[in-house]
Order: sequence, then structure tokens, then C-alpha cells
Amino acid sequence: MSTMIEARRVLEELSQLREEIQQLGDKVERLIVEREKLSLPTEHPHIVSSERMHRGEPTIRGTAITVRTVVERTWLGDSVQEIVEAYPVLTPAQVCDALSYYYDHTDEIERYIAENREALCKGPTILACRP
Repeated sequence: MSTMIEARRVLEELSQLREEIQQLGDKVERLIVEREKLSLPTEHPHIVSSERMHRGEPTIRGTAITVRTVVERTWLGDSVQEIVEAYPVLTPAQVCDALSYYYDHTDEIERYIAENREALCKGPTILACRP
């Protein structure tokens, strides 16, 4: 008798857990939709700017990878394919769109690059900061 009561209790707990998981899934879905609404579209389909991510710095849609990161990788000599291999979440189209965005907004992206370098040089680091 106690085994049946215990089994029934376990089934009830599992049912509750399923419901909680479903509710969490729904909440995550709503948050994703809200995040997309907060992103300002650009003329580049793979690039978004949102004050809630990277202080509004242009970012590749659906990732946390900034246009600045892609540009700096090319300055280091990386090809589009090498960047995609380094960041498997990216597609060649996204990398090319990030570079296109850079060429359309060079001053903006280079300002972000300079700000990032300045911040790195101010913080504790063992790397030598070069202009």
C-alpha cells in the first residue's frame, strides 16, 4: 500500500515539474521576443544595436560578438573562414555583413576599438599597451 502511495506522490511531483519546466520555457521565449524588440534594426540584416548589450555597440544578431571583434580579427590577418572557424556560431554572411557595417560606419567602429583599447590599458594587465 505504501509503495502505491509513494508512486502516486512521485507522479504528482513529476507532473508539477513538467508544468514548471513548461512555464520556464514560455518565459524564456517571451524574454527572447522582448530582447528582439529592444534591438534597433540597422540597414545590415545581421547587425543589431541595443543599449542592453555592449552599451549599444553594433553586435551580430543572435550572438554576443561585436562588429569590433570581427574587424580586429581581420586586422590580425584572419580571413572570413578563419573567423567562422574561431566563432562557430557565425556564418560567412554574418562576418561579411559585420565588415560591410564597418565600412559604412568606420568612424563609429574605430571609436569603439579605441575605447576598448583605452579600457584595457587602464586595467590591470601584463600585456604592454601600444597606441
